[in-house]
This record gives sequence, C-alpha cells and structure tokens, in this order.
Amino acid sequence: MDILAKANSWPMYLAAILVVVFVLTQASIFLRRAYREGRRMGMSGELLKKVVVSSATFSVVPSVAILIGVLALAPALGLPLPWIRLSVVGALHYEGSTANNVAKGLGLGDLPSRLMTSADYASIAWAMTLGIIWGALFIFFFFRMYQGRIQKATGKSPKLSNLLFSALFVGMVAVYVGDAFGNLRSMTLPSGAVRTPNILPVLAVAGSVLSMAFFTWLIEKRKVLWLENFSFSFAMLFGMLLFPTLSAFVE
Repeated sequence: MDILAKANSWPMYLAAILVVVFVLTQASIFLRRAYREGRRMGMSGELLKKVVVSSATFSVVPSVAILIGVLALAPALGLPLPWIRLSVVGALHYEGSTANNVAKGLGLGDLPSRLMTSADYASIAWAMTLGIIWGALFIFFFFRMYQGRIQKATGKSPKLSNLLFSALFVGMVAVYVGDAFGNLRSMTLPSGAVRTPNILPVLAVAGSVLSMAFFTWLIEKRKVLWLENFSFSFAMLFGMLLFPTLSAFVE
C-alpha cells in the first residue's frame, strides 16, 4: 500500500469530515447568534436576509482559491490532509510552500514525489500544522500588547502604518517570486537527482501579475466594482491554469 493510498484512506477522510463538520457547526452557531443580535438591535428580517445572501455570495468565489489549493496539493499529499489544513487555520500561500520546502529538505525534490515514505508524509503534515499555529497563539496571548505598540509607533505618522504593512506584504510576495526565479538554475538535490532549469514558474507568476494588473485596471478605471472581491481568486486561477497549459505546449 503506497503512501498516497494511505493518505486517501477512509480514516483520513473520516478525520477530514469531522473537522469540516466542526467548522460548519461553529459557523452556523455564530450566524444564528449574529442574526438574533441584529434583530435585537432593531434590524428588519428583510435587511438581515440581504446581508446573509450578500455575504454568502461574496464568500463563495474568493474561496475558489482555497479549493484550487486543495486540488493542487491533492496529487502530492492526498485529498484529506489539504482539506483539513485549508478548512481551519491553514493559508493557501503557506501550506503549499511549507510542504514543498519540507520535501526538498528531506531530499524528495519538488512535490509530488515518488520517493515519499510514511515518515516523510508525517514530517510534512507536522510542519504544515505546527508551523502555522503560532500566529493564532500569538494573537491570543500577545495581540493587545502588539496592537498597542503599533498604534503608539504609528500614532504620530498614520502613513507609517500603511508603509509597515505594505512592506510586510511585498516581502511575502518577494519570497514566492524568488522561489519561481530559483527554478531558472539547475540544482543537485540531496537525493542525488538533478533539477533542470525551468522557466514555466516564472511565466506563471508573470501571467498572474499581468492578470491582476488587468483586473485592477477594470476596477479603478472601468468601475467594475464587483470584481474587487474576486480579483485575487481570478488572478490565481489564471496563473494555475497557465502553468499546465504552458507545460503541455512545451512538451
């Protein structure tokens, strides 16, 4: 029984279903309480219904990016684990890069890898889980202190706050762009295999950037305001579709 058969076994699916049911139950409880609070504040049932429908509509399409992440990780890690990770506190940009980085560190090369063992799979799963829980713990224990210091630092200069968060975002993007450009050089993996130069990740990144720029132009210049909630998902979808398309063309 190979590792992917184990990763897609019924105990793994049962674990995923339990997690997803828990998340949906929690969301339902919060929705019911929010609805009751709205009625207590004097909001009409019709208004609250519009809020619910609007929120549901603008939550479905952006979540397409999450679904894409699950499907992208499924060939390497099976379906249940990515489903669990991205249904709770997992982040799309984190899960894929962490799994791939751990695989490289284990000498497996880029995912999916035929060299993966059960121990390797467990290492990847632990890294994906343990690596991201610290953000939630930090928020729980230290957010008030952190927020106070940020407000104190930016109180005299409101522009500084935007600059700090913009720098954080640009730094995060730079990591992924740098990883794509890293594929332009050959590399000998710890397993002894040689990774040949590959320009396709760079082209996929460029395609996503150009598509996002086009969506931004539509929003700002053409006033296609509904696209604001969907532009990120559409740009990601375009980049992910571009990669296999270019791969098939090259082959």
